[in-house]
Formats: sequence, structure tokens, C-alpha cells
Amino acid sequence: MNTVIVGDRGQITIPKQIRKKYGIKKKQPLIIEDKDGEIVIKPAVAVPIKELKKLARKFDDDFIKEITEEDLLKDSEEEKILSKWEK
Repeated sequence: MNTVIVGDRGQITIPKQIRKKYGIKKKQPLIIEDKDGEIVIKPAVAVPIKELKKLARKFDDDFIKEITEEDLLKDSEEEKILSKWEK
């Protein structure tokens, strides 16, 4: 466990060993969530639009709509959607 100090502007420094473990680089976007009373920080996944278009061709419109809306869903709803599409 690490303890960090929140700066005047609300910034924190993620300890080096954690940045290294998760491959977090300078200026990399991160996702911050309030999940069940805890603050969760995780690397954001960036997919180049060209690659996204290639991937999108493999799935129908209903699937694309569901995965783009998944962040608005509760965990149980997300699990239900993902299990429906698993091979």
C-alpha cells in the first residue's frame, strides 16, 4: 500500500513502481471511477480510429451499440451483455 498527498490543484503522483507495473506513461490518459466507495484509477485503452473501423466490420450494429453504451450500465447489466456475446 502506498500513501500519496493531494496537491493544491487536486493532483497526486502515482508511485513509480505502480506506473511501471501497469505501463503508465507520462501524459497517458487514465480512467478514474468512484466504485463502491473506492476511487479506482486504471489505464485508459486508446484504439486508433482506423483499427476501430476494422474491428467494427466484424460485428453487427447492435453489438457496437451495446459496447459503446456499456459505461452507462451497472456491473450486472454489463456482465449480462458481455456473456451474451461471448463465444
